[in-house]
Amino acid sequence: MNKGFTLIELLVVVLIIGILSAIALPQYTTAVEKARSAEAVSLMASLRYAAERYRMQSGGFPGADMTVLDIEVPSDTKNFTISTKNITNGYLITAARKSGAQYKLYTAVAPDGKAARCCGSGEPGIAKNSTTGVYSITCGTEYTAGTDAAKMCNAITSGHPKDGKW
Repeated sequence: MNKGFTLIELLVVVLIIGILSAIALPQYTTAVEKARSAEAVSLMASLRYAAERYRMQSGGFPGADMTVLDIEVPSDTKNFTISTKNITNGYLITAARKSGAQYKLYTAVAPDGKAARCCGSGEPGIAKNSTTGVYSITCGTEYTAGTDAAKMCNAITSGHPKDGKW
């Protein structure tokens, strides 16, 4: 009696492996991108608190000069380009993805310490209510639905690219 697998059995196994890999690969890609973005989110949080300490000591945000902050900012991160700048009524930290799906993560910080994280194609804005003096932060535009950038933003932010709940 011959021992071994028939051609049909082998084809069924290959088909099952193909189906499983088609399901698993997008999930794997999403998990890898979330892990890569953790580097940027962590650095942006550190920059936010360092910028707030700087503002309390000097009376203003540091602008694009990250060397004046009391933390050591890496000159080159592996996956993101980090930049900072003063904006109307606050401070903006941007992490732009270097390769793969091109997207940007933002952290906007108001002078009262309020901050919001956003992921999208447009920069956030900070407005001060002239009556109450309270600052509000609005995220910029989202990426077009269905694009790689939109998929990555939704994966990183757990579906909340504009409300900072990530």
